[in-house]
Amino acid sequence: MMQGIDAAIRTCVPTATSRARRWRDHQTGRIRAAANAASVALALAGPLVLAQQHAAAAAGNDIRIGNTMPYSGPALAYGVIGKAIAAYFNKINSEGGINGRRIAFISYDDGYVPQKTIEMTRKLVEEDKVLLMFAGLGTAPNLAVRPYLNANKVPQLFVASGSSQWDQPHDFPWTMGFQPSYQAEAHVYAQYLLETHSRGKIAILSQDDDFGKDYVKGLKDGLGGKIPIVAEATYKVTDANVNQQIATLKASGADIFFDVTTPKFAVMAIRRAAEIGWRPDHIISTVSESVSAVMQPAGLQNAEGIMSAGYYYEGEEAATAGDPSYREWSAFMDRYLPDVPRSNGLATFGYLAANAMVAVLRNCGDDLSRDNIMRHAASLKGLKLPMLTPGISVNTSAHDYAPLEQMQMMQFTDGKWQRFGPVRSGIDPGSVSDSFKTIFRYGTAKRDLANQLNTNTVTLMTGSFGSTYANMGADLASVLDKGTELRVLPVLGRGSVQSVADILLLRGVDAGIIRKDTLAFVERKDFANNVREQLAYVAKLFNEEMHVLAPKSITSLSELDGKTIAVDLPDGGTFVTSINVFERLGIRPHLLYIEPRLALDMLRKGDIDAIIAVEGKPLQWLSQVKDPNLHLVPVDYDKALHDDYLPATLSAEDYPNLVSGSAPVNTIAAEALLASYNWQAGSDRHRRLSLLVEALFNNLPALQRPPFHPKWLEVAPMAPIAGWTRFKTAQDWLDRNMRAAQVLGANAQATDPPPNGAPTDPKLFREFLEWRANRQKRPVARPPQ
Repeated sequence: MMQGIDAAIRTCVPTATSRARRWRDHQTGRIRAAANAASVALALAGPLVLAQQHAAAAAGNDIRIGNTMPYSGPALAYGVIGKAIAAYFNKINSEGGINGRRIAFISYDDGYVPQKTIEMTRKLVEEDKVLLMFAGLGTAPNLAVRPYLNANKVPQLFVASGSSQWDQPHDFPWTMGFQPSYQAEAHVYAQYLLETHSRGKIAILSQDDDFGKDYVKGLKDGLGGKIPIVAEATYKVTDANVNQQIATLKASGADIFFDVTTPKFAVMAIRRAAEIGWRPDHIISTVSESVSAVMQPAGLQNAEGIMSAGYYYEGEEAATAGDPSYREWSAFMDRYLPDVPRSNGLATFGYLAANAMVAVLRNCGDDLSRDNIMRHAASLKGLKLPMLTPGISVNTSAHDYAPLEQMQMMQFTDGKWQRFGPVRSGIDPGSVSDSFKTIFRYGTAKRDLANQLNTNTVTLMTGSFGSTYANMGADLASVLDKGTELRVLPVLGRGSVQSVADILLLRGVDAGIIRKDTLAFVERKDFANNVREQLAYVAKLFNEEMHVLAPKSITSLSELDGKTIAVDLPDGGTFVTSINVFERLGIRPHLLYIEPRLALDMLRKGDIDAIIAVEGKPLQWLSQVKDPNLHLVPVDYDKALHDDYLPATLSAEDYPNLVSGSAPVNTIAAEALLASYNWQAGSDRHRRLSLLVEALFNNLPALQRPPFHPKWLEVAPMAPIAGWTRFKTAQDWLDRNMRAAQVLGANAQATDPPPNGAPTDPKLFREFLEWRANRQKRPVARPPQ
């Protein structure tokens, strides 16, 4: 077992002599950071320029692969994985490399400290010029660097962690896990228990963090309430022991013990259960199934009968099973990893991951660009790896970043693991919907889920079908919806005026998208008393441009005086903006209250003279208009409009059939806001809205990427709305997070000077959110997960 290492480890194609010397140094803890240029330095053809769109690729005879691993600190036992990977790459290099190229594997010690992981990863990408990051260990360290690597389009492949967060190709297309997720593994245990222990009672011990919660959620989802969980206890990584927790679980009368612990605490739990005479059917997670790291320290007699699940052979187990890959693995261990016990499953894990990485690189052929590497990593079909359990293979796709999802139950008997039963899939299609399971399968759990769903559900009033408001609401639901943690329900509405009424009066409506000029209109017309006290705004969202579609004979807005104009339904924002604009400009047309898509045929026949639509460009229905007799009428930014509107333009890019590329159309824009009822702080409705606000601000970077509506790029959270009160949680968030980033956003008027020289580019706010998300994902170091 490796001891503490006082500096970074760099392993790059060592000779047999230097390799033996380095492995001896591992044992004495004397490895130093620097390696000489002869064994390490094979430079890439050019520098890696961060945040550029061009693809980085391997050059010459060098494939630089980066890695961070805890070679020191409380998780140093897992450093064996890095050692096994380095050894396997040495083997590949001795056999000629990958398509004629040698692998330079650069692995640094991060001590399982996320801040150190960030530093080492930046060094690997920006100084060592690695092509990709591979098999970094642990949930917290890899979450800390995931935003950085994805922003710079650096593959983060085969992360050595079972967190379910690595299978998110939509949000993080450059990050992929490797092993079965903790939730998938727990589903396997649930399947086994439902088949064999349906009358049992379960007690759970879990680590008090996301690692433990992942397992517990997976088990509960898989069980669906069919087997009672009679006791749950948690521990912190700083706890001295778990004696009290084990005593509590035993007292519950449970005869099944689901033990979600990392190796140190697994040893404690196994020993303590034996000491107090508690002998339930004991299931431990794969994290702690190592014979040398857990079973032997806990006492083989105490570990007898414990169950777990596996997906690969450990050492001599493959020989016993007659697996043909054993001979190759055994020869590899003898030659390249002689100092590591064959019973250490972590070495086998590293061997498997390295095999998968080599398979991807070989599939890439001569194109070792980052894009092509991710393409092949996401298109593995039925890949058989040596030492995998028969019946288990690697499968990925562009929409499925979970390479391994199958496992087989096993039991610790006579000092070794013995597999039994079928290979099971940890993915149950019916398990993806909590509501589906609850409604159709399980009795009393329905009431519990109903309470959970209602507790954190927020209803958002949007606009009519196909409108910008409706699209933005759908985007919010896609990005912010987290099941029972936060459920966002966008509701189709009838526009800005109706949304104001719905927020004020409709039961269950928590927030809505409304327009700034609608608030001014309602107040000016005295349609709502004290509207400023009843409504609060969360943030300025985007601009909505005024579109005036008319025959080419009409060249200015003033020519619509006395004409018949369709201005949408009387409860919509277009209706309000039209009245405001015409009143202030002294234009008196005849208004027809009909939707633009229905009015278009009337305009072509000459039954009406113009259609007005005030929505965020580009409008889908308008972009499809190809009538040579119609055009967009310019709207001058008259002084009378300055209080409530901003100048804007409509370009050929927005409407190629209506606007010339050399002559954009000037118009005005109204500001859309996210607003809510001004609930009193401390009330339940205030709490729900606070969940929405926090989620919105924290997830703006995701909303501002395709395929979501381009108007999200205009969001200006810092922009104040004169005379109106900001929702308290939104103001608190900005006060807490934005003191050093005074950003007005893209929607500030060009004539407005930025405060204290603050920039107006919304890109700065997006970059700030990325930075903040990165920092938030750096919890205190804990045992690897």
